[in-house]
Amino acid sequence: PEEIEYAGCKLNSRGEVNINVVSGHLRGKSSYLATAWILNAENRDVVWELTDSNSKWMSRKLRNYKDAVELPAGSYEVYFSVFPGYYYNNSGWSGLKNWIMGSSDRDDDDSYEEYSLKVLGNGTSINKSTIRNNRESIQRKALVSIFASRDDLYKKQGFKVNRDTELMIYALGEARDDGSFDYGWIINTDTRERVWQMDYMNTDEAGGAKKNRMYKRNISFPKGNYALYYVSDDSHSPLEWNASPPYDPEFWGVSIYSDNSQAASAVELFDYEEAEMKNLIVDFSRLGDDEFRSEGFTLTRDMNVRVYAVGEGRHGEMFDYAWITKGNSRDRVWEMDYYETEHAGGASKNRLYDGVIRLKKGSYVANFVTDDSHSYRDWNSAQPFDPEHWGMTIMSVEKGFNSNKDVQAFSEDEDKDVLARIARVGDDKKLRKSFKLDKDGSVRVYAVGEGRGGHMYDFAWIEDRRTGRVVWEMTYRMTEHAGGSKKNRLFDGSVFLKSGEYEAVFETDDSHSFQRWNAAAPHDPRDWGVTVYKASSQ
Repeated sequence: PEEIEYAGCKLNSRGEVNINVVSGHLRGKSSYLATAWILNAENRDVVWELTDSNSKWMSRKLRNYKDAVELPAGSYEVYFSVFPGYYYNNSGWSGLKNWIMGSSDRDDDDSYEEYSLKVLGNGTSINKSTIRNNRESIQRKALVSIFASRDDLYKKQGFKVNRDTELMIYALGEARDDGSFDYGWIINTDTRERVWQMDYMNTDEAGGAKKNRMYKRNISFPKGNYALYYVSDDSHSPLEWNASPPYDPEFWGVSIYSDNSQAASAVELFDYEEAEMKNLIVDFSRLGDDEFRSEGFTLTRDMNVRVYAVGEGRHGEMFDYAWITKGNSRDRVWEMDYYETEHAGGASKNRLYDGVIRLKKGSYVANFVTDDSHSYRDWNSAQPFDPEHWGMTIMSVEKGFNSNKDVQAFSEDEDKDVLARIARVGDDKKLRKSFKLDKDGSVRVYAVGEGRGGHMYDFAWIEDRRTGRVVWEMTYRMTEHAGGSKKNRLFDGSVFLKSGEYEAVFETDDSHSFQRWNAAAPHDPRDWGVTVYKASSQ
């Protein structure tokens, strides 16, 4: 159990080979307790795999499979693996392993020792040393490659394509419809554009466990500079499979080939280092638990910027995450959406966004928030492959970028559109801020507070300073969900006021407030409070 065995053979001419397998099988179920297959040693294609055809019971636990296949001349690799822990019955995972070992009925049952595979035909055997040498020779022919021989891997390899060419990508990894765990991708290092990525949808079954996935296709590469990446999580790799292995286990990873000598000569390798984090605009790194970072900046021209953010998310929701808003409003221009992130290595909840976005000339505020667990140097699960950058980094990717001319500091306190701001309010507070209107008109009110069951507990209102009368109040029915816990409530709308002097007021109760959350924080925790803008800021 939980072993892979292999052998090899060579056929000097086309002919039929006969295959005889003895293995366990679950009665009344289509569940094999072993897998067997044959690979073409040169192109790595599967030429035969174990099926139920022409099989019969030998005993209560053993079944005999017989098959035949015609193969052309060439070298072949023959595999046999037994991974009973991958299957499941009413007794659970361990119960099935006991079934194959025989301990569920008799301690001395050793039927698994009868498992065998034989290939018969007109050919010669190949020893394991020759098989390994042939595999390694094929791997060396790869123009670019990352072979993932272990868990918790994060590797990258730069390569330059000197002219437009077509290359074949052969990739093996682990993915399900709910995410990718061992996988590769390729970026254009000049533009940060992701030109290829393996995921569940664009891959095929790779044999063995259904989570084993394979990509084997040609794609076109325009002339340019690229980097190949591969990442693996903390389980299921050639180091130790936790389920049936793929049919080509030694090629777990990504390799790029070409049969065309001209295409092959167009590819050159180079050492690629991760963008040196140069042309920095914002740097929030090494963030711990319960942190909130916010920083404003002004771009003096339209600009492409790279956003590199590492955080925590699960089941479609983010817990440690980043977002960017317009400086003169609360309008989000980008946010770290779970479905636009990818696995960041380590625990599956480690998420990464690495992409280029276009920002227009103007002022912005970058933000990052963490919850009360799993952060830099205080991980409660396996850490990501880049723990130092837990947080967000924003960099310009423009050629000729000049940090002194192209970027200026921006403070929200200097925002001329703000009439009054009360923000980052803690427990048991009642804060006031005055503002004045010279003429009748609408103002924009942006308020984040706490409410539940039709009632508000942390909320805002506006008073007429002359009369003390409340002219607007944040009621539950006029709010919407503010992200995080359902009790986080948001009002973002226009309020008409006559000319005069007013006070914005925000009051909190004794729990759940800025950086003292007793449930998930809202998506905009820094604005727990109320901000009143001129109408032009909408």
